[in-house]
Amino acid sequence: MKSRIVWILGLCAMLALAGMAQDPRGAITGIVTDPSGAVVPNARVEVINKAMGTRQTLTTNDAGVYTALYLIPGQYQVIVEMPGFKKAIRDNIDVRVDDRLAVNVQLEVGAAEQSITVTEETPLLATETASTGAVVDQRRVQELPVPHGNPYFLIGLAAGVSFTRDPRLDRPFEPTHIVGYAMDGTRANRSDVTIDGAVSTATANAGEVIASYVPPADLIQEFKVQTATFDAQFGQTEGGVTNISIKSGTNQFHGTGYYTNMTPSLFANDFFANRSGIARPDFYYHRYGATLGGPITIPKLYNGRNRTFFMWGMEGIKEGRPRNNGTPTVPTEAMKNGDFSALLNVSSSFQIYNPWTRRPASGGRFQSDPFPGNIIPPSLFNPIAKKVLDTYYPKPLQPGNPDGTNNYLRPELMEEADYLSNTIRVDHNLTSSNRLFARTSWYDRDSFYNNYFDNLATGQAFWFISRAAVLDDVWTLSPTMVLNLRYGYNRFIRRQDGNPAANGFDLTTLGFPASFANAIDPAVRRFPRFDISGYQGTGFTGENRPNDTHNFVGIVTKVFARHTIKTGTEFRAYRETSQLYSNDQSGRFIFDATYTRGPLDNSPTAPNQLGQSVAAFLLGLPTSSSYVAINDSYAEQSLSWAWFFQDDWKVSRRLTLNLGIRWEWDGPLTERFNRSVRRFDASYTQPFEAAARAAYAKNPTPEVAPEQFTTRGGITFAGVNGEPRELYHTPKNNWMPRFGFAYQWNDKTVLRGGYGIFFGFLGQRRGDVIMSGFNRNTPYIPTLDGYTFIRTLSDPFPDGLLRPVGAGQGYQTLVGNSVTFFNEYPLRPYMQRWQFGIQRTLGKGYVAEVNYVGNRGTHIEIGQNFNATPIEYLSHSLLRDNDRINYLSQNLPNPFRGLMPEGATSSFIGANIARERLLRPYPHFDTVNASRFD
Repeated sequence: MKSRIVWILGLCAMLALAGMAQDPRGAITGIVTDPSGAVVPNARVEVINKAMGTRQTLTTNDAGVYTALYLIPGQYQVIVEMPGFKKAIRDNIDVRVDDRLAVNVQLEVGAAEQSITVTEETPLLATETASTGAVVDQRRVQELPVPHGNPYFLIGLAAGVSFTRDPRLDRPFEPTHIVGYAMDGTRANRSDVTIDGAVSTATANAGEVIASYVPPADLIQEFKVQTATFDAQFGQTEGGVTNISIKSGTNQFHGTGYYTNMTPSLFANDFFANRSGIARPDFYYHRYGATLGGPITIPKLYNGRNRTFFMWGMEGIKEGRPRNNGTPTVPTEAMKNGDFSALLNVSSSFQIYNPWTRRPASGGRFQSDPFPGNIIPPSLFNPIAKKVLDTYYPKPLQPGNPDGTNNYLRPELMEEADYLSNTIRVDHNLTSSNRLFARTSWYDRDSFYNNYFDNLATGQAFWFISRAAVLDDVWTLSPTMVLNLRYGYNRFIRRQDGNPAANGFDLTTLGFPASFANAIDPAVRRFPRFDISGYQGTGFTGENRPNDTHNFVGIVTKVFARHTIKTGTEFRAYRETSQLYSNDQSGRFIFDATYTRGPLDNSPTAPNQLGQSVAAFLLGLPTSSSYVAINDSYAEQSLSWAWFFQDDWKVSRRLTLNLGIRWEWDGPLTERFNRSVRRFDASYTQPFEAAARAAYAKNPTPEVAPEQFTTRGGITFAGVNGEPRELYHTPKNNWMPRFGFAYQWNDKTVLRGGYGIFFGFLGQRRGDVIMSGFNRNTPYIPTLDGYTFIRTLSDPFPDGLLRPVGAGQGYQTLVGNSVTFFNEYPLRPYMQRWQFGIQRTLGKGYVAEVNYVGNRGTHIEIGQNFNATPIEYLSHSLLRDNDRINYLSQNLPNPFRGLMPEGATSSFIGANIARERLLRPYPHFDTVNASRFD
């Protein structure tokens, strides 16, 4: 027997899970005694699922203890037999998700043919575990009104749970928002969700988990929200776990069907809309679904009663509803023709200044002259801007405010969504000691919205695609030993794109030169992005991000004496491939008051830069923040391993201890082709330092002596120049002790408490690779001296586009730009959680529970710019210090001119540079960003 145990434990050590220990099934345990109270060893115990007819046969051990594990939620019957005693039957025992029910049996002396049946009241007191939470049973799931049939809405029924996301995004295909719960002090979207024990979350958002699949409510047996769990088998979460159990088929065929239709005629208009004279918005809504389950039977060939069962369910939603479109503003017809005179009737601050009259002024500033009457002559119109305004920008729909804002309200504009979900589950009993189930689930959702202009310049298409599967096997090796193996897979794809009509858009039709249009891959070419400050733009963000999670588990459970021992190993593989794209790849052109304010370049702008931004567009003068992006793809992966040991010790009939230890290691992120930045080497000296210092010495700022002016620091890349492939080093000393107790004070009262440590995310769930060098922007450079414009919208990139060079520039990558890198030695965030509470029954079917739960987070990750202007150079005034602001923004001769590598922004290559940039720790960079762990 010893060799068999060693072999099984060795097998488990080679297996893996990922949160698979979050089991959706329950257990029944108890002590069998004789009339005197002495324990009865070797009694035969049979545990029967009444709906499925399946049986689990056990034998009490020397302590009279039996434990039936991995019970599918449902109603059970327990039969105990022992020669010399009457047969004892405990009936109608309801087992719920993650239950551990105590069903003790006292035998009576008599003939075996005699039996005593007791219709059991399912124990309400949790006498076997310290973990807290709430079970949302089948009746609540099916009968409580929830929006769109979304069962995750009911997670909020558990005490200590708060919803932190947008409550309007409550449909089952809103993956981020529907699991946006904070549990007893944890951060939102940091608690795990499992379906049938398999991971049902994806990592499409950095540092968060999202729901990769939501089963229809009619398919759910029940689920449990565990807000504080002290069982060592639970991990890969900052503390909370939601465990969902899908229904299994039974010996009887059962099915459901439903259809919901909502129309505007059934709804009253909003009070405030009526008061404002806004009509009731139009919409349509259809929700439909069905389920069917039962035994798998093939007439004359196979009868699956008591052995093989299936359950199928589907749900669809077809909906069009008004989207929260805000209060957009579009340029007026007069503005499109250069007439901004109406704005001067509102305030003189709306005066527009002519950037073509810009010239140097005293104090390192620039000065411009106003346009007479606030009218731009047609001779200065940029033909591309004029065509975009005339062809693609619509006319205002309302007069709006005096300054022209809120003149394009479209409350009728719809978001259309089409969603279809399916699930199939099969349960099969191979033998009386070996049973398995398999499930596959999938859904597709597509939407189209934000087509503000009703043409190809606006609009966004959105897709979610989900695929999931799980295979689980429970093997009873002996009456006191059980092995559970499980593999789960889940694939979640998030895709976004612009208006399909703009795919492959011909930029030359707007007037851009063919050299610019041909430099962009037709596969990613779209209508350009025009961002006009204060007005509706034409931008969108696109992506294609398949996200895969593989998870494995192997757990051995051994019952001996008064101990239930569990040990297992866990593994998750997180993989994501991604192609990020948007109309930034066809040019992102930003227009604000930078060149149309006055009379000085640091004069106050018009409120919200209104008018001045449209004028900049009409003049064809984007800001230096404009660019064209060329993005590469990535394929990232991180691995997570865990081991746990748990002893549930029934010290006495009143006291149970839950003792456990868990170890986890989140491996570092890697990229298949090493397409990522790694760390920042602050000791590296840039090759142009001596030349930059010499140039700086000619016109130094008094805060930094010439000999102290340095250009140290540069980024490194994975797998290059001796750097490892791993993007950072993750700590391995991640031990998580767990302790809990449950003490039954009397038949009506239980005291419970516990303490545990839970680690947060590193690896792929923490965030994605950094593609600097592999994604590359070609910056738009309008001027080198601040007043002479060398480029306009008509030919924004005459020198062509910069192609990604990967790690080819080495330490000089992104010099003259902002950089982001990985903290080489991140600390893994962890939560300490403790709890004490009391449960007491208040009568038939009622129990009251009061708990105190504490939570303390340590090493929480935050972002930091390590290149901020040192605080000693900033103003300490409680009021706006214009003198200090003007001093720090004053233009000085640029010591980097002619020294910067290709791709530096205009802030570093022009004749002048702001004083505050020279005061930074790394003056040759803009921001230098990474994480810190406090």
